Amino acid sequence: MDGQIDSEQGCDVNEQGTAKIKYDELENYLHDRMQVPGKPNGEKMQETIQMCITEMHGQSFGYEERTGFWTYLSDVFRFEGLSIFGLQILALIVSCLGMTAEKVPPAFIPLFGLALVPVLYRNQMNGMCEMEAATRASGAQIVLAKLIIAGAAQMLCMTILLCLEISVSGVSDQIVQMILYIIVPFLACMVEMLRRIRTCRHGNITAGITFSVLSCGAWGLSAQIAPWLYETSATGLWLTGLIVFTTFFIREIGFIIQTWKEGKMYGIIS
Repeated sequence: MDGQIDSEQGCDVNEQGTAKIKYDELENYLHDRMQVPGKPNGEKMQETIQMCITEMHGQSFGYEERTGFWTYLSDVFRFEGLSIFGLQILALIVSCLGMTAEKVPPAFIPLFGLALVPVLYRNQMNGMCEMEAATRASGAQIVLAKLIIAGAAQMLCMTILLCLEISVSGVSDQIVQMILYIIVPFLACMVEMLRRIRTCRHGNITAGITFSVLSCGAWGLSAQIAPWLYETSATGLWLTGLIVFTTFFIREIGFIIQTWKEGKMYGIIS
């Protein structure tokens, strides 16, 4: 009995010693192979490359056309159109009520720019700038699409506002003057808003709201303190303001289009 147990223990020791020798050999082999990098077989590599090329050519791929800008614009309208038109109509209602009471059109026009703040800064308010930048639509393309939809809504609302002002005041001969009252304050707000988006300054949302609110007070106060501004609007300061702000507005839109075509980052994420 004791002899049998010793025999079994001896076998176990021998097996463990053999396993240790094999383990040492494997360790030395791996160490040597890792110290001396192996040279790839050129013929085998070329054979593998040719097999991959043949396999890729044998598969059929359906190429999907890139989404055009107008198709993308319709998608933006589907998601943002209701909020854009809704806020513009709200600004129109407030402007009509205010102009009927105060008779100071420029004091209420910045409200149309204020109505664009939730739409243009939605990515910053929701903390989605990085996610928006990862999409295949660039930041410039997104802003441009929103501006086109907002521009259509604003043209409609401002046309209604102009017709209402003419029908209430009954002075159709001053239509050029009234157009300046509407266009100049609006362009001033839009230029400031787009400039802040382009320069990627922090606090854009607060600054955009503050500028629009202060503009309302400034235009209304100027009508009380300096009424001569309205008398010289057609050929004086208002016409100069129209030229200046229109130039800067076209420049900002051109920068957005150029950034979009070059595929560069635009907005706060850049």
